[in-house]
Amino acid sequence: NWGRDFSCTLTAPSDTVPTSVHELRPGDIKVVASLGDSITAGFGAKAKNIVQLLNEERGVSWSIGGDETLETVTTLPNILKKFNPNVLGFSKGISKRPNGFNMAVSGAKASDIPGQVRDLIETLRNNTKVDFEQDWKLVTLFIGGNDLCQYCKDRDLLSPKKYIEHIQGALDMLYNEVPRVLVNFVEILQIEDLRKVKSNTLGCSLQSTLCPCFINPEENSEEMYEMKRINRELQTNTERLIYGGRYDKRDDFAVVLQPFFQNSVVPMGTDKQPDLSFFSVDCFHFSERGHAEMAIALWNNMLEPVGSKQTYNNFTYARSKIQCPSEEHPFIFTRANSLTTEPTGVMVTTSDTGMPLTADDHENHVPSWTAGVLAVAGVMIGVAFTWIVMHCRERRKRQKNQNLSSLEMKGTPL
Repeated sequence: NWGRDFSCTLTAPSDTVPTSVHELRPGDIKVVASLGDSITAGFGAKAKNIVQLLNEERGVSWSIGGDETLETVTTLPNILKKFNPNVLGFSKGISKRPNGFNMAVSGAKASDIPGQVRDLIETLRNNTKVDFEQDWKLVTLFIGGNDLCQYCKDRDLLSPKKYIEHIQGALDMLYNEVPRVLVNFVEILQIEDLRKVKSNTLGCSLQSTLCPCFINPEENSEEMYEMKRINRELQTNTERLIYGGRYDKRDDFAVVLQPFFQNSVVPMGTDKQPDLSFFSVDCFHFSERGHAEMAIALWNNMLEPVGSKQTYNNFTYARSKIQCPSEEHPFIFTRANSLTTEPTGVMVTTSDTGMPLTADDHENHVPSWTAGVLAVAGVMIGVAFTWIVMHCRERRKRQKNQNLSSLEMKGTPL
C-alpha cells in the first residue's frame, strides 16, 4: 500500500474556535471540499487496464479521498483525520458526483469551476451536519490541465486571460458567500515533461488524444515554445491574482497558493527512465501512488511559510515524509501569518510574482544591481573626465611650444 506513518504530537485543536484564518490549526478544520477535474476525481487511479481507466476512484483522491486510514491510503483528509477524526466532506470508493464534497468533474476546465463552486455552496448550505456559519472549511482547487492540453484547439476561449477570469469569478463567489474558508489553490503543473512519460502500450497511446497540444508538437518547434509560454503565463497570472490583495480584506478568508507543482519533476526509476508506477495506464493521469505523493506535497506546502514553500514535487517513497506543526507555529500558513516567520528559503517578492507595484513600491523599490551599475558608471565617467583634462593640457602645451618656435624662427637672420 501507499500509506504513511504519522509522528506528529501537536494535534489538538485551538482552545477556542478561532475567528481568524491566520490562527487556524489543522485540528480546527471541520469540513473538507475540492474543486477540479479528472485528477481530483481520481480518474483511473487504481486502473490495471483500459476498462478500469474509466473508474473514478474518489476514495483515494489526493486532496479529498477518505478511504481507510493514513496507514494504508495517503490523502489530505486522512492526514487531517489525525487532527480531527470527525472531519466531514471526504469522498469514498468509486463513483461519480455526488460523493462527499468532491465537486470535481472529469474533463473540467477553468470555465467549469464557477459552476462547481455554486454546487458546493448549495451542498454545504443544505447539509444538516455542517454548521455553515461556524465550521471552518478547507477547499482545495486544482484546475488547468485540460485548458493547457486543448489550448491549441481554441486559443481564444482557453487563453490565460479567460482562465484567470473564470478563476477570479469562482474565488469571488467563495469570498462573498462562504464564511470561514481557507482555500488551497494548487498551482498548475508544468505539463511539458509529460512528454517523457512513454510506454509501448495501448493505454499510453491515449496521451496524444488526452493532451494533443503538448504531446504532438515537435521538439523545439514554434508550437512547443508557444505551449511552454502559455503554461508559464497561467502560473504567473494566477500568482498575480492571489497575491494582489483582492482576497485579503476578510479575517476569516484566505487563498494560499501551494506551488509544489510549479517546477514539475517527472519521477525517475533506477533505470533512469520515468517511473510509470506513479501514473495510470494512460501515462497521463496519476496512479494511487501518484495521488499519495501529491497529498503529502500539498500537506507539507500548507506547513511552509508563503515565500518559502517547496516549488517542486519530490516523488520518492518514504513512510516518514509528512511534516508536523511546530510549537513556534502551530497554524496553517497564510500570507499574513508568514510575515512573522523567519524565511527558510528565497522569499517571494513583488517582482517575483508579477504583482503590480504600488506608488510606494515604485518610490522605494531599488533593485540590488543598481548600486553596482552606478559604481561602474562612476568609474567610467571619472576615467573619461581625467583623459579629457590630460588631453587638453597636452594640446595647450604643444600649442605653446609651437608658438615659441615660431617666434624664434622669426628673430633669426637669413
